[in-house]
Amino acid sequence: MAKIKVDLDKRSYEIIVGIENLNDLGKLIEEQGWGKEIILITDPLVNDLYGQQVLKGLRHRTKVIEVPRGERYKNIKECSRIFDELAKYGAHRDCLVIALGGGVIGDLAGYVAASYMRGVNYIQVPTTLLAQVDSAIGGKTGINHPKCKNMIGAFWQPKLVCIDVKTLTTLPARELRTGLAEVVKYGVIKDEAFFVFLEENAHHLNTKAFEDPQLVKGALKLWQTIVTESAKIKAAVVEKDETEAGLRMILNFGHTIGHALETLTSYDEYNHGEAVAIGMVAATVLAHKLGSVSETVVIRVKNLLDKLGLPVEIKRLSAKKLISAMEIDKKATTGRLRFVLPEKIGKVIIRDDVPLKTVRQALEEIGAR
Repeated sequence: MAKIKVDLDKRSYEIIVGIENLNDLGKLIEEQGWGKEIILITDPLVNDLYGQQVLKGLRHRTKVIEVPRGERYKNIKECSRIFDELAKYGAHRDCLVIALGGGVIGDLAGYVAASYMRGVNYIQVPTTLLAQVDSAIGGKTGINHPKCKNMIGAFWQPKLVCIDVKTLTTLPARELRTGLAEVVKYGVIKDEAFFVFLEENAHHLNTKAFEDPQLVKGALKLWQTIVTESAKIKAAVVEKDETEAGLRMILNFGHTIGHALETLTSYDEYNHGEAVAIGMVAATVLAHKLGSVSETVVIRVKNLLDKLGLPVEIKRLSAKKLISAMEIDKKATTGRLRFVLPEKIGKVIIRDDVPLKTVRQALEEIGAR
C-alpha cells in the first residue's frame, strides 16, 4: 500500500493506493471522527458493486443517494435534487459525504459537500482509473452548464482519497482506456521516464489480464504502480498551486480542445478521456506548428495514445465551431485562449498568444472540417 501526502497546511490529506483496501475504510472513518452521520453519494451500478463494502464497519447513521450514470447528470438540477434530499433527511454540518464512483460522482458529490451548509467534510473513493489518477485528487469540484463543462464549481479539499485498484477489474475496457489518457498526460507534462515506461508497457495496459485468474495479481501490481506515480505527480503540482493560479494549469494539457469536443457533442460521442486524448494530439500538433517541438514528439504522443486504443483524430466537427466553444471556456478564465503546449516530453509551457489561424490549421490537420 502506498500513502501520498498532499501538503496543503491545514487542508492536507493523504491519498492511499492499495489493493483490496476498501474493507478498511469504515474503520478508518470511525477512528478519524470525520463525521457523525454518513452521506454516501454514488450511482446504482457502483453501489451494487461496492456500496456495502465501503459502509462496512460504520456505526453512524447512513443515507445512500444514487445519481443516474453519465456526464449529463453532472448538472444543477441533479445537484439541487441532492440538496433537497439532504435537507429532508436533516443532514447537519457534522455529516461526512463519501463520493463513491467515477469522475462524475466525485465532481458532483464534491461540489455538494463544498456548498451544503457552506461546506461539510467529504472523502473521495474513486472507482475508475480516470478518477483515481486525476479528478479525485486536488479538490476541484463542479458541475456542468449547457454552455461549458465544469463552469460552476469550487475548490474544496477532501479529508482522504482512498483508492483500491481492484475496482479497475470491474471496469469496461472503454472506461479503462479513458483513464489512460490522463496517465499519458502526466508523462508529457512532467516525467519523460514515466512516458517511456508507458510506451514499454502499452501492450499490458488493458482488461485482458483481469480475465485470467493467474494474471490478475501481477496486473494489479502494475496498475498500482501507474496510479501511484500519477497521483504523486498530481499531488506535487497541487501542493505548489492549489487554486490553479499558475503551475496547476499544466494539468489542463489537452483539455482546452478536449472540453470543446465534449461540449459540442453534448457529452455523448466522446467520454472525457477520449476527448482529452484528441486534445493532446491537437495541442502537440499546434506546438509543432509553432516551432516548440519536433515532429518526433508529435509521432510519439500520437502513437502511444493509438496503442492504448484512444482516438487521435477529430471526426465530423468544424474547426470554427470548436474554436467558438473554446472562446466560451476562455471567457471564464483570462479573456484569451490558453493552451498548454509541450516543449519536449516531460516539459510544457502555457501560452495565450497563439494565433487563431494556427489553431484552426492544427485542428484541420487532425480531421476537423
